[in-house]
Amino acid sequence: ARAALAQAELNHGWTQVTSPLSGIAGIAQKQVGSLVSTSTVMTTVSQVDPIKAQFNVSELEYLTSAKGTQWAEPAHEEPVLELILEDGSTYPHGGTVVAINRQVDPRTGTIEVLGAFPNPGNLLRPGQYGKIGATVEVRKGALLVPVRALNEIQGSYQVGVVDGDGKVDVRNVQCGQQVANELIVERGLQAGEKVIVEGFARVRPGMRVSAKPAAFGSTDSAAPGVASEGR
Repeated sequence: ARAALAQAELNHGWTQVTSPLSGIAGIAQKQVGSLVSTSTVMTTVSQVDPIKAQFNVSELEYLTSAKGTQWAEPAHEEPVLELILEDGSTYPHGGTVVAINRQVDPRTGTIEVLGAFPNPGNLLRPGQYGKIGATVEVRKGALLVPVRALNEIQGSYQVGVVDGDGKVDVRNVQCGQQVANELIVERGLQAGEKVIVEGFARVRPGMRVSAKPAAFGSTDSAAPGVASEGR
């Protein structure tokens, strides 16, 4: 009788299944009355706090980080990553870099980075997509010019500059990286100079124009000489 009782208690113990970790359980794959064994998958539990995010950065971005802001170093304890969700909103919790892959993918020229984000409300779920942002480089005193102010000709850029007398000067400029709707001008322009952002095709060097401040974000056509100050 004791042997039968011990066997019954052992069998009863096998009817209770506990998760080895805390997290979110998926929809049950088996229901009450289903025949199961030690190899049966009943559900899947995902640990989502913190939740990890995999993303790739270019070799250039990685090298810039290694030499400058070092945002991609796992030693960073403060949040350095920003997550933009599918609906365009910014996730309120910053993330940190957990690990960087050992090599650059020769097919894509990118290296895989693993980040982690706090997820106290379980808003983030496995399989979601988002955009990861990080400060790769800090450029102090960078000169930014709206993209629409630049005239591109076979890989070279030109801008129309209005001097103090209202005369137009067409200059060749060297541009760097694009930041949102603006480009960094490396050479050919000084801070504070007035740049034509509308009507460039209708002006010529030496022409006199009446420059007016440009309305950023406007899509309306403007008269020649609508200008913006380089900043």
